[in-house]
Amino acid sequence: MSASLLDPIQLGAIAAPNRIIMAPLTRGRAGPGFVPNELAREYYRQRASAGLIISEATGISQEGLGWPSAPGLWTDAQVEGWKPVTEAVHEAGGRIVAQLWHMGRLVHSVFNDGKPPVSASATKGEGRAHTPVGRLDLETARPLELNEIPRVIADYAKAAENAKRAGFDGVQLHGANGYLIDQFLRDNSNLRDDDYGGSIDNRIRLLREVTEALIGVWGKDRVAVRLSPNGATQGVDDSAPDKLFPAAAAALDALGIAFLELREPGPDGTFGKTDVPKQSPAIRRLFRGR
Repeated sequence: MSASLLDPIQLGAIAAPNRIIMAPLTRGRAGPGFVPNELAREYYRQRASAGLIISEATGISQEGLGWPSAPGLWTDAQVEGWKPVTEAVHEAGGRIVAQLWHMGRLVHSVFNDGKPPVSASATKGEGRAHTPVGRLDLETARPLELNEIPRVIADYAKAAENAKRAGFDGVQLHGANGYLIDQFLRDNSNLRDDDYGGSIDNRIRLLREVTEALIGVWGKDRVAVRLSPNGATQGVDDSAPDKLFPAAAAALDALGIAFLELREPGPDGTFGKTDVPKQSPAIRRLFRGR
């Protein structure tokens, strides 16, 4: 007998009563200081009947968040703001994980005291940034120095610890859609010649190390990852996705994560150019889980 959307499913340590997963949806409704508020509490409470809620993308640091009124998880005030949200979801019988987000080169300097965005390499995203003072042209990123990468990994770990303090049921690493992890994964945005660039093994290194750090906080059965192996997204693309993404998936599988989410938008995409008919057979197999 085939499974139904209403059948339960085990997602690592999370027992979901149905297979309806609420996708992360950027709301832009947080208050000053990127603090979730009463509007967020009611929004997520209303959706607690989903098998699992994946929160809107949530910034891990000031450096990594470049979306007006998006929530964060790097300050005590933000943790306190999330607590009523997770409590409301749990009181309504739901489960919620925090999606951890570093936007990399898509962060405009107005969000970070005038400092340039960071990325794998000195590249610039396509289009314009949404900012509190209107749409502004994206800027060329500053490449992360090798000795800075442990600090970025520590920012992810700190956000994961804060997610636990805030009452979430786990975390999901946002490794998709042209943001920082994706910028390291793909060869048109990662031009490095050190241990984090060049070969596929090197380009997936940051993905693996951040995931390991999250597992160190939560355990492997409460850590998920999101990837987008389906063409250009916000200017990020790869010359051989049929080799890159199976290697990334295999590395995550070896770590034993709770689940891997793969983004597959329609032919028009959602954030950037996505041409599904041109996907390779290997990527189609990856989407189908075989």
